[in-house]
Amino acid sequence: PSTHAGWRFDLSLERLAMPPTLSSPAPRRQKPLIGLLFLTLSLSGCAIATPFRDNPEARAKTGPAIAAITEAQLGADRAARNRFWEGTRRVEQALMQQPGFLGYSIRREILGDRAWTMTVWQSEADLLRFVQSDMHREAIRIGRPALVSGRFARVRLAPGERSLTWARALEAIENGRNLYE
Repeated sequence: PSTHAGWRFDLSLERLAMPPTLSSPAPRRQKPLIGLLFLTLSLSGCAIATPFRDNPEARAKTGPAIAAITEAQLGADRAARNRFWEGTRRVEQALMQQPGFLGYSIRREILGDRAWTMTVWQSEADLLRFVQSDMHREAIRIGRPALVSGRFARVRLAPGERSLTWARALEAIENGRNLYE
């Protein structure tokens, strides 16, 4: 068990109890559900991201670049969500072969419904060619039923800059446009 702010956490989630004091009765075992509820509440809003994966073929490119950031709010339909993630995996597997592609990262809430992508391209033309590609259109067709809403933003990068921090990407998406306007 570990202790934080006077609370004792048993990572097996079998008990969550205040430490005993001289005037308190012996701690009693709590149901695992309480520990699970506490863990769920503490992780809500937390996100995890892949490291930025650059395209080894494009490492020597030093000119300006453009980053495309998308945010997707997914609905509750599990089958639709699974199709969304399948489409995302297909696109991810093909990115390195796309002309002008420099790198990417994917981020998602651990227990939530939001997901983000960040891709970096040599030019706006390369980005548009990818967005209009059959592969990307198919991923959108497959994943669209899972979406409740979505936004996108683009950020111009300085020459030699090849990625954004997620803090900078999330700031850009806050001012982004709705995907379906």
